[in-house]
Amino acid sequence: MVSKSLSARVTRVWNAILLGSGIIGTMMHGVINKVYMEKFKPLIEEGNVYIIANVRVTPAAQKYRPMENDKILNFLLTTTLKMIKDTEDILMCSFKVFTTDMLSKRINVDMYLSGVAAHIGQVEEIRTNFGLTKIRDIVLLIE
Repeated sequence: MVSKSLSARVTRVWNAILLGSGIIGTMMHGVINKVYMEKFKPLIEEGNVYIIANVRVTPAAQKYRPMENDKILNFLLTTTLKMIKDTEDILMCSFKVFTTDMLSKRINVDMYLSGVAAHIGQVEEIRTNFGLTKIRDIVLLIE
């Protein structure tokens, strides 16, 4: 399905985009095909709100979704972007906080990406049976 237009805030830009929509009140994963990256990357800035027109909405992959949405927004060669005035109706970011029990239920479930809050320490050199090696401590923040 090709949409006419939607308003969205670009919350994160990698080689994929996370979009927050105030109209639907949800988050959606947006993808720019590599061949279109040079066209769109200079036009998109994290945190800004855009009217995005002429995109294809398709079912999301069954594995490793960055958010709980069964649709994905694909930029086309004919997609247009127009930056508009910021609005508080569209969230800057969205995340869920899980208890350890909730996170445990996601073990071996690969539909959604899951992350944890952690403190990442300095790289340190240690001696092992095999000689010197470098490690980095990662301390998980668990309630």
